[in-house]
Parts: sequence; C-alpha cells; structure tokens
Amino acid sequence: MKQITRLGKVTITALGLSMILGVQAALATSAISLSCPEKYIATVTNVEDVDSSAALQKVEVDFQIIQTLKGDEIRSKKLQVVKDGPIKFKSGEIYTLEANNIWLCSATAFSKI
Repeated sequence: MKQITRLGKVTITALGLSMILGVQAALATSAISLSCPEKYIATVTNVEDVDSSAALQKVEVDFQIIQTLKGDEIRSKKLQVVKDGPIKFKSGEIYTLEANNIWLCSATAFSKI
C-alpha cells in the first residue's frame, strides 16, 4: 500500500511540475512575439549577397514599405537573412514582415511573381 501511495505522490508531483513548466513555456512564447514591434507590407526591391566568412552565408534584402501595420512609419528597410534559409526572397515579391530593428521575425508571402 505504501508503494501505491508513494507512486501517486510522485505522479502528482510530476504532473504539477509539468503544468508549471508548460505555463513558463507559454510565457516565453508570448515574450518572443512581443519582441517584434514592427510589422509591414513591403515589396522586395533588391537581394544582394553579403561578404562573410561565417558558416552561414547571408543576403541583404532591401524592402520598399507599402504600408506600416505596426511601429514607426518608414519608407524602406534592409534586413540580413540566411541565404539558404526557408524563404528565398526575389525582387518584385510582396511580403508581410515582422521585424525587430535589423532582425526578421517572420515573413509571409503576400503575393509572388
């Protein structure tokens, strides 16, 4: 009987701990989302390789801002992204961008040519 009670306490403790960690993970996700204060609809105007000796090759993408959805009103923005990353930017394409200064948080293709 003691083993069953002991196992029950361990199970309850593990369940409580996982619930606490789950809440912390959810809070961490929210904090990441909140750290991207800029959102734009923008057209890619230029994509250029960045000279780098780093392991990950980068490209610098120039955007012309069509509309500011969140953050300061600006006319253009330059971002550096991984060259062989999940998004291959091409001139003329339109994206919804979320950024934090020079860092790209997300990009969703609005239209592709």
